[in-house]
Amino acid sequence: MNPVSKICKTLLLLRLFLMFSSPIFGQIVNIEEMRITGTNDSLRWYGALKGAFSVAKVQEQTMRLHGESRVQYKHRRHVVLLLLNADFLRAGGKAFSNAAFAHLRYNYKLRTPLSWEVYAQQQTNRLLLIKNRTLVGTGLRQRFFVNRAQNSRLYLGTAWLYEQNYFVENYGQQAWQRWSNYVSITLRQQKTGTVLQGTTYWQPAFSDFRNYRFSTEWSLELPLGKHLRFSTDFAYSLDRGLPNAAPLGIYTWQNGIVWRL
Repeated sequence: MNPVSKICKTLLLLRLFLMFSSPIFGQIVNIEEMRITGTNDSLRWYGALKGAFSVAKVQEQTMRLHGESRVQYKHRRHVVLLLLNADFLRAGGKAFSNAAFAHLRYNYKLRTPLSWEVYAQQQTNRLLLIKNRTLVGTGLRQRFFVNRAQNSRLYLGTAWLYEQNYFVENYGQQAWQRWSNYVSITLRQQKTGTVLQGTTYWQPAFSDFRNYRFSTEWSLELPLGKHLRFSTDFAYSLDRGLPNAAPLGIYTWQNGIVWRL
């Protein structure tokens, strides 16, 4: 293999790695990891915008476009969260991915540790053969302190959701009612600055518990200095409600550097 071909193959593999490392490609959108935390109670609006665009060409052109936004409104017992995310990857004249989702969630604090939530989501993911997935749901979320002094917390959530799936090509459509459950934990060590976060979802269909979605995500941050941190992230998801031609399970493992003010 000549050097140019090797470069092309390396470039393509790098782009594919970027594609699969994006959280948008999981079957389950992990809302727990996207909540805006550590906010100042004197403020009501919080938000973040992120965008990336890259183009490279050796023999074939590779282009990736990614954008995401988070907006959260918090006032007394009320929290409203809006998430938007889109990702597009094209290489060698072929589209490797075309995925996006929009998520709107309302949270009402019934009492200090217990909240009621209602949400709606729109999603598309050609890699998973999902032309369009629409879902609505409602449920309860309970907070527990693992260690109040360290601000280490555990959240348990359970909800009913209804989803309508339209798959690509001739795979048809399916609708299910699911029982959505999750456990989310954040462990902090104030002395060392280490933070471990993990969230696991299990979403079986009420009509057949063998038709379920499972997802788990874990993130570990280790301090390297006052503002610099090393992070390692692992995610795995499985969806037994997709067409047989779709990938059953997807996992990613990422390492990186984080700068926090």
